[in-house]
Amino acid sequence: MLFRVLVLISMMFLIPVTANAAEPVNDFQVEVLPAENQKNFSEGFFHLDSMPGETMSLKFRVMNNSSETIQLQLQSVNAHTADTGGIIYSAEAKENGIVDMAEAIDVRDSVKIKAGDSENVNVKVKIPDTASGTLLGGVLLTAEGTPDNVSLDAVNEGGSNYAAEQPGQRLVAVKVDLPQKTSAGLTVDRADFDSFNNHVAIEVKNGDAAVYETVQGTFTVMDKDGELLLNGVLSPFAMAPESKIAFPIDLNGILLEQGRYVLMIKGRADEKEFFVEEKFTVTESQAAGVITTSVDSAPPNDSESSWLIISFVLVSLLLLVPLILKLYKGNSRKTYVKLSEKNNL
Repeated sequence: MLFRVLVLISMMFLIPVTANAAEPVNDFQVEVLPAENQKNFSEGFFHLDSMPGETMSLKFRVMNNSSETIQLQLQSVNAHTADTGGIIYSAEAKENGIVDMAEAIDVRDSVKIKAGDSENVNVKVKIPDTASGTLLGGVLLTAEGTPDNVSLDAVNEGGSNYAAEQPGQRLVAVKVDLPQKTSAGLTVDRADFDSFNNHVAIEVKNGDAAVYETVQGTFTVMDKDGELLLNGVLSPFAMAPESKIAFPIDLNGILLEQGRYVLMIKGRADEKEFFVEEKFTVTESQAAGVITTSVDSAPPNDSESSWLIISFVLVSLLLLVPLILKLYKGNSRKTYVKLSEKNNL
C-alpha cells in the first residue's frame, strides 16, 4: 500500500509535464514549381527577375505527409526586420508608402488536402508600376489547430530565411529583382541607453529596396575622457528591404555610471562598409535602475539554494509522516484482528 501511495505522489509531480506536452500538428511540405524568370529552382523559394507593371503567375505544391486530412490557411505577407536582427514575415503593412507585397500577392485563403495527397496552389504577383530594386514578401501556410502564438522566428545568423518552417507553419518567400536599383544605403545613428536591459539601442535603417544578407562589425564603448570600457562584435544579421530597427548592443554586464559616453561601430552591410560614432547619456535614475535590476535578477547563492532544498525535504517529510503513521496503524490493527480471530478472542 505504501508503495502505491508513493507512486501516486510521483505521478502528481509528473502531471504538469504531461499536460503541457502538446500533440504535434499535422505535417506537410511545400515544393516550389518552375516559374518563368525563376533564377534557381534549388533555393526552395521564388527568386525572380521582373519588370515594373508586370503580373507573374507562380505555382507551388503542398504535400500532406500525415495520416489525417489537413486544412491549411494561406496568407500573403510582407518581409520585416526584427529588432534583434533577422527577417520576419507578417501581414503587417509596410511603412512610408513602400511597396506592400502582401497586397501585391494574390493567393486563395485555404486549402484542404487528404492524407498522403497533394495539391497545387496558384499565386499571382502584380508588380506596381513605380516599383524598383528588390521586393520581398511571401505566402504563409498555417495548419488548422496550430496555436495562435506560434510565429516564424527571425534568423539572426546572417543570411535571410526565405524558406522558414516549423511544426504547423511553412513560408514560401517571393523575392523579385527589378532593373532599377536604389543607393540610399545603410545608416546607423541615434544611440540610446536602455537601463532596464542594460544595453545601448542604435537605430539601423536600410534605405535601399534591397535585402542586406549580412550586416556585421565591431563596436567600442568609451567614456567622455576617451577611456576604453568595452570592445565587442556585432553578430551577423540580415535586413529586409527599406526597413529600420532599434538594434540592441549588449554591455556584457558592465554597469555604466551617470555621465556621457561614446559608441563607435565599424561594420559592413554586405559589400558596403560603414563607420559610426554616436554619443549617448546615462542619467542618474538610469544608472540607479541598472543597479536595482541587477540586484533583483541576481541568482540565489549556494547557501540560499541549500536552504531551499532542505526546506522542501522537511515539508515533504511533514506531509508524508502522518500518512505513513496512519498506514502503519491500519496494518497493525488488521494484524491484531487476524490474531484475535485465530485465537478466538
